[in-house]
Amino acid sequence: MKNRIWLTGVILLVILALAGCGSKSEHDGMNMDEGMMEPLTVDLSWTPEQVKVGQKVSIEVNVAQKNKKVDKADEVMIEITKEGDSSNHEKVPAENAGEGKYVLEKTFDSDGTYSITSHVTYGPQHTMPTKKLTVSK
Repeated sequence: MKNRIWLTGVILLVILALAGCGSKSEHDGMNMDEGMMEPLTVDLSWTPEQVKVGQKVSIEVNVAQKNKKVDKADEVMIEITKEGDSSNHEKVPAENAGEGKYVLEKTFDSDGTYSITSHVTYGPQHTMPTKKLTVSK
């Protein structure tokens, strides 16, 4: 009887040891490139710098990671909100222009100060830098 209990214990230890050796060294479901965890660098700008009502503006978002341009961001959205007017709010996807540049062409119908926020999602990261744009008459 003691031999049978001892043998069962040894068999269980062998099974547990083999099960532990069979586990993967990477995290299941987390097979991300290690570079994906490097922080994104997002530069938000527009041309022309001095914007007038009715003038076409090119809003640009330049995205990089580890000094390399990100051409395949999962999502780049531009959020535009007029300060003091919560009804004047929009969120529009920017077009991929290549070389890590994403662009939105926009014409402003009224003067005022606008908050321009670029929402950039790439892998597990999401960043949303905001700048103020003043539109004059």
